[in-house]
Amino acid sequence: MKAITFLLHTQQPILATSLQGDPNSDVSHDYILGSMIRGALIGRYLRQNNIKHTDDILDSQRFPDIKRLFFDASKTRYLNAYPVDIDKKRTLPIPLSWYKNKGEEFSEDPDKQGKPVYDFSKISIDERDEDLSPKLLEEKFCTVSDSDVLLYRVKRRINIHNQRDRKRGRGIEGSGAVFHYDAIDAVQTFQAVVLCDSEEDKSIIESLLQLEDVWLGGSQSAGYGHVKIELLNNDGEWYEVGIDSKKRIERNENLTITLLSDTIICDEWGQTVTDPERLRQLFSESLNEEIKFQKGGIYASSLIVGGFNRKWGLPLPQTPALAAGSVFVFEKVDIEPQYFQKFLQNVETLEEQGIGERRVEGFGRVVFNWLDEETEYKAKLPEQETQIKQQVNTIKSLKPESSKIAVGIADRIVRKKLDEILIQKVSSIYLNNQEDISNSQLSRLMLVARQALYEVEFEQTKPENERRSITVLAEPVNGLLRNLPSNARRQFERSKLDQHIHIWLNEPDTWLKDSWRSNPQTKNLVVANQPKVNIAGKEQDIDVYIALEYSLRLIMAVIKKTMKDKNND
Repeated sequence: MKAITFLLHTQQPILATSLQGDPNSDVSHDYILGSMIRGALIGRYLRQNNIKHTDDILDSQRFPDIKRLFFDASKTRYLNAYPVDIDKKRTLPIPLSWYKNKGEEFSEDPDKQGKPVYDFSKISIDERDEDLSPKLLEEKFCTVSDSDVLLYRVKRRINIHNQRDRKRGRGIEGSGAVFHYDAIDAVQTFQAVVLCDSEEDKSIIESLLQLEDVWLGGSQSAGYGHVKIELLNNDGEWYEVGIDSKKRIERNENLTITLLSDTIICDEWGQTVTDPERLRQLFSESLNEEIKFQKGGIYASSLIVGGFNRKWGLPLPQTPALAAGSVFVFEKVDIEPQYFQKFLQNVETLEEQGIGERRVEGFGRVVFNWLDEETEYKAKLPEQETQIKQQVNTIKSLKPESSKIAVGIADRIVRKKLDEILIQKVSSIYLNNQEDISNSQLSRLMLVARQALYEVEFEQTKPENERRSITVLAEPVNGLLRNLPSNARRQFERSKLDQHIHIWLNEPDTWLKDSWRSNPQTKNLVVANQPKVNIAGKEQDIDVYIALEYSLRLIMAVIKKTMKDKNND
């Protein structure tokens, strides 16, 4: 088996559409599908050999190589591109037999201990901790080193779009629906693998990977899909889990099979099913050995998979499949010594070829006895700084003009996210006895806050060493609250609005950064526990002047909401 390994550096968001989420939106997988890579290389092969799209490319007389290179799963297989770890090695799907205690959160702090993760496939029901509240891990990918585990999250980007009329270039009545794309974010690295049987095929596929730029996935004309290829040297033996099958088979008592990709299987009548018993039958046939499930040895999930055929311009049929990470534990197989070598060959064939349908696209990847007998692992997240360095290294240095544009884009993204946080914050605030505050006092506070906001915005146009301090800029509002007449002060105290304002003005970055870190849309945009947006290596964070600006905007929004609620009452 020959392995071609290469890195995919995302330059734009990637839309590898899965069948989940709202039907009017597209939600991407957390990885780049093997079918997308295969499709891109088919297009390159056709262009290099001047083959027209009207030709019958499966005509083996005219094109003897095409079927073997792209459509015969027994000869060539295009594996999914999974995220890389800090050493640029391919991560793998987390086993579905792994559980954590409910409420545990993993940290990227190198000084903190990893949190325990339990492998229930190695722990009998009677031996499990009764105080444990087991919960599946939210992360999707991992690397394992003895009892230490690093968990990896793929950064995502949600973009809002509206449908446009092709002639007018804008939305019109009946053609202006709003939808969103939940895509893999840019500036991330994935490792892809192509497996083939001959040096000749390896050379052909490597020649297709020489051109650095490639576009993958959907909506390529709308700013999605740009990827850069980095071909890796891989002349030695390649194993998907890094350990050869003989060592893995010999070290474990039971036989454990883990699915490293989604797997489509059919019953004896050709209907797709997700029945573990049918999978057991297929494994028994492939191994030429009857194997039986261990009691409670199934940790599996199912999903619906589809795809898109650019040749047809149509989606592929939707079929049920067993999910990547599914774990199946079988009873110990007693094999006579004279038959062990044959059994081992069958295992190696299964791991090389996979099982089930659409194997040429990366479906059906399996591994035997991936993990040793460890029952508990210490898991944590990789250091954020390491991930950022790795991402920045994939980007070429920008020209000054481009650098300025990148900073501007990052600033707009930060402000867009802050606007969303501000709206959520206002909607969550309810004042006590708000009807006791007179509109005249609220209007007076609004005018002072608006004037302070103008001053803050003006200060941000100056060099940092020439700006007034935020204490000075917040003083007009603080001064107003300190010098209120006794009656007006009681109104603010009963509603506790003065307490809120005191916190927002004197600790402006505290509430804002806490909201950023806890918001589902922004919690992944954090470096060293600080909010940060990175565009082409240029970072934009939240300084105290931005924080004060949004604190003043928050005060004004709360005042408007209070006055509106009073009028409605």
